[in-house]
Amino acid sequence: MSFTTKESKSFPQSTEQVFQAAEKSVTGLEGKILEEDAGAGTLKGQFDKKIHGKLLGDRSQILVTVKAIGDDGSTLDVEVYPINPVGQPLMFGARKGVSQTIVSWFWSHMDHHLG
Repeated sequence: MSFTTKESKSFPQSTEQVFQAAEKSVTGLEGKILEEDAGAGTLKGQFDKKIHGKLLGDRSQILVTVKAIGDDGSTLDVEVYPINPVGQPLMFGARKGVSQTIVSWFWSHMDHHLG
């Protein structure tokens, strides 16, 4: 059973706008940005077990990739998976629904930041 959640969404905004919104969304969810490359459109972040006072039970990592589509649109790929205290992906023992919850909250933040 995989505890990883992968989703994609298209936006009518430029890659720069979508990438900035993704950064704000990660930090808005009390996450830390570990690595980012605006030129490549990639972002790696990490969340603790608790987000906005809600205990989710697992630390999680998020990988974001923003790509241009057409002249003025973008697509955003997001992948979230549980990690152990040293940052390695959990292969067993993770709680169900944590990754999906983070992804749904991330999309809500993206919609908020992009209007």
